[in-house]
Amino acid sequence: MIAVTRPVPTAIFLVIGTTVCFASLDAVAKLLTRDMHPLQIVWGRYFFHFLLMVPWILRRGPYAAYASARPLLNIGRALLLCAVTLMFFVAIAHLPLVDAQAISFVTPLGIVALAHFVLGEKAGPRRWAAVCAGFAGVLLIVRPTGAMHWAALLCLAMAMINAGFHIVTRLLARTDPARTQLLYAGTTGALVFSTLVPFVWIDPDPWAWAGLATIGLFGALGHWCLGEAYARAQPGALAPYIYLQIVWATGFGAILFGHWPDGWTLAGGALVVAAGLYVFHRDRVRAKAAP
Repeated sequence: MIAVTRPVPTAIFLVIGTTVCFASLDAVAKLLTRDMHPLQIVWGRYFFHFLLMVPWILRRGPYAAYASARPLLNIGRALLLCAVTLMFFVAIAHLPLVDAQAISFVTPLGIVALAHFVLGEKAGPRRWAAVCAGFAGVLLIVRPTGAMHWAALLCLAMAMINAGFHIVTRLLARTDPARTQLLYAGTTGALVFSTLVPFVWIDPDPWAWAGLATIGLFGALGHWCLGEAYARAQPGALAPYIYLQIVWATGFGAILFGHWPDGWTLAGGALVVAAGLYVFHRDRVRAKAAP
């Protein structure tokens, strides 16, 4: 892996491609929820992801392709990603796409909290203030009342599980390359949801099959782009571009579903983004100050 201290144009292009892939994946998945159970949609996401990896498995050989210093941790990471995907797809079946995306971007703040307690990475008062500000932004988006939609709470819980996924990814990055993690994610997801999908299966029409294949493609391609971007530039330097995903989600939500964000959603999303960017900024400051 090449270590660099500033983002290069290729890395910026790749991380922007990541945001387009993930926003497109979510938009297609939301379209599919109109006629299909979220469990079947998640199955398609991982089944076609796995199919895309088959040529690489055959070229390397199964033993070499799945070689991992920490296979059980890789499987655990994949199971966390399965839970995150299923919870998010259920949530977007009931929430506007931009609302779900904005809530999900509280994940970097959850990473701060988990890193403090799990990895022993101490968080100072400025970071904890950013965590509180980000949570305040989520409250602005969901505006909790007696009639608050349960899907908003599901999306918030998903963001916390996603934070755990990123913590495990950080641990695995010390021993296993991104491609190995991508393969374990696709294989585990395909196996898990292939055992569950018969209970909710409906025969897809050709357009639905195309949609399932598309989200598998976008999922695999998005994770590949992100891994390649981080191989070329520091994560903190690329962080501002990751939040473009909210912009694409807003556009897809307006064009495809007629969901225009209101002022509270925009204000809350801006607060979540600002808090997340501040956390990344503090990471860069600490990295430069470290010996």
